Amino acid sequence: MSSSLLKDATASLGGLRLNPVVMVVSSADDESGKSFMTLVDSLCSSDDKNAKVAFDCEGVNLSRLGTVEIVSICFSASQVYLVDFGKHKCPKIVEAVKKLFECSTSKIIHDCRMDCDALYHNHGIMVNNVHDTSAFHDFIGYEKNKNLNDTLNYYGIRVNDERDKSVYRSNPNFWATRPLTKKMIDWASSDVDKLFQLAEKQLERISSAKKQNAVEQSAMYARLARDMDVKSGLVVRGNVGRFIGRGGANIRSLERESGCLIYSDREKNTWFVFYPNVASLNIVKRRMNPY
Repeated sequence: MSSSLLKDATASLGGLRLNPVVMVVSSADDESGKSFMTLVDSLCSSDDKNAKVAFDCEGVNLSRLGTVEIVSICFSASQVYLVDFGKHKCPKIVEAVKKLFECSTSKIIHDCRMDCDALYHNHGIMVNNVHDTSAFHDFIGYEKNKNLNDTLNYYGIRVNDERDKSVYRSNPNFWATRPLTKKMIDWASSDVDKLFQLAEKQLERISSAKKQNAVEQSAMYARLARDMDVKSGLVVRGNVGRFIGRGGANIRSLERESGCLIYSDREKNTWFVFYPNVASLNIVKRRMNPY
């Protein structure tokens, strides 16, 4: 569907809030690929200082140590492109994503740290001008590291009911599955189509002083993991449940104490840690091996 036809169809719905049109992009030569590249060119050449997109990445151990499998990009709440970054990704499409993410257009995302690390180290894409809804929520809800659904719920926005992290227990490589399943498409598209509304509500609530702090923290989130070293293959020798804590509370506390970012490798049953210096990494190691 062309951009003009999509706008006409959307307008005819009389403002009803429906599910977005979702297009899977795997080639620069088919209709969805051409439509995507046209929108990227138009947006990146625009003088509109208020232009924005929403995006999110899905992958296997999303980071420089893993893979980016899908980049979900929303040009409007009614239009989502799922860009295939898997084994057979199209170089022209990847180049278009790079152009979009490195131009001055504002990019809305919830917790960009691992996304930016993976895009930069694995694909040479340096994301800039980020509105990180997680960073903004730190200054509005005073609750750090809340996941997307908890954050949406805080602002009275319908959550993504398609999210189901239990799938990782049986298939850690879920996002590498091809062809894309309906579950994957619904989940990935429903993670981005609400980000415009979330960002709008945050900008309505935040004060001018806190907005500047949130903008600076968004920029910091974009480079945080990207600029750190990482140590993989770490094993918790003590009680794993106690190390994690209820709902991950102990890990979040340890991250605040050490300045590190701590993630699990589901497939290998090990951990990888992004760290600013050796002393910080050693704090985490001691907690992993308390005896």
